[in-house]
Amino acid sequence: MSQVFTKDFEIECPSKQRVWSEIANRIEELGLPGTPIRLILTALRDGKLVFESSFLETDRKPVWPSLLDIRPRQITSEKPFVAVSIVPTGVRAEIGGFAGDATPSVNLLAKACDYLVVNPNSVTASDLYFASDNVLYLEGNLICHLLLGHTTLIPETRTNIGVIIEKTEEKFLNNILNALNALRTVGGINIHPVVVTGKEVRTECTFSAYGHASGRFDGIDELMKALDIVAQTDTNAVAFSTTLLVEEEIRNQYFKLGGIPNPWGGAEAIITHMTTNFYPFTAAHSPLLLDEAEIMLGTLGDPRDGAELCSSAFICSTLKGLTRSPRLAKFDTPLPSGCQGISVENVSAVVMPESTVGNIPFFASLEQNIPIILVRGNHTHYEVTPTALDIDHEQRKIYYVNSYMEAAGLLLALRHGIVPEATRRPILPIEPIFM
Repeated sequence: MSQVFTKDFEIECPSKQRVWSEIANRIEELGLPGTPIRLILTALRDGKLVFESSFLETDRKPVWPSLLDIRPRQITSEKPFVAVSIVPTGVRAEIGGFAGDATPSVNLLAKACDYLVVNPNSVTASDLYFASDNVLYLEGNLICHLLLGHTTLIPETRTNIGVIIEKTEEKFLNNILNALNALRTVGGINIHPVVVTGKEVRTECTFSAYGHASGRFDGIDELMKALDIVAQTDTNAVAFSTTLLVEEEIRNQYFKLGGIPNPWGGAEAIITHMTTNFYPFTAAHSPLLLDEAEIMLGTLGDPRDGAELCSSAFICSTLKGLTRSPRLAKFDTPLPSGCQGISVENVSAVVMPESTVGNIPFFASLEQNIPIILVRGNHTHYEVTPTALDIDHEQRKIYYVNSYMEAAGLLLALRHGIVPEATRRPILPIEPIFM
């Protein structure tokens, strides 16, 4: 029986050694059971790094190297110019913490790049999808594997997406099937296979002791049985539509009062992280309606949640996004002549909110010597900054900006070889080395 479990732990790692390989070595020394599928640094307490992490206990073998391994990037390539933009899930980011509300900011960043890689919650908006064509829609775990040097991305427009739907009442199943048929007849998207699980997949949305969204799971094996069916086809992108149980009081607080992170995001991330660690798929998740009350019909909420409040299927943007998800290959797989691959060697910058650096992409980017652009204006409920972690940003390629408009300008400077420091004042004088 496969099982997801979440565990908190602490490690000691001096501030000057806080890059991913050093942190990962100390995590490995703990001898934690299972395969790590999600690792979040939540705090620095008494000089120790405090992690909340999800592991999967299973007999199955992962398709990618461990998240605790890093392949140092080799000769860097600026062509194509690729950046990664991440808005972590379940931390109530002011921009990107709602229903695809980071899409305008994402599209602005994309104007400065050949390709911009983003995690789904940045641009997924229930039934709406407006991300630019050069935005590569990539699940968060696969972004980790990209920056750790494990994968090569091959940009393409997918023509076929698989869907896994949890067993549910006929009217709710029909609601999803209507949405899929609309995507086929209006969007021309081929959707195959569509697998309905034999049993319920019970996922309960929770909040961790640190305040960000998480989840408890009872039906992981049921999901894997469905994934095994998809794996027998030529489909390698899959959308999930499964129930996410959220207490009515929490739902009302989120939509009507605000002040808490999206309660669905953490559980969704764990489901897709599990999938992309053990299957060679790109993946994304949409909540499956379980009760008409869950659509909050007639509720006037935060404008950033408008896409959710006018939807009942929630899946159309997920499928549209997956058509823009890249094909995956191992980093050392020879590519056909004329086929353009994107690896960590091509990543020229990583953009994320300043207060959410407790993740693999940040620490991997530090180690890979990839410039990191931290957006101070995108506030979250997280409080993990380089300063809080005692990381000397003066000795790192860490840039601070106030907005995504500034971040786009910084990407343009990096792309065109303009030294960012030359655009700021005061400008430091050259200090020659005398022999």
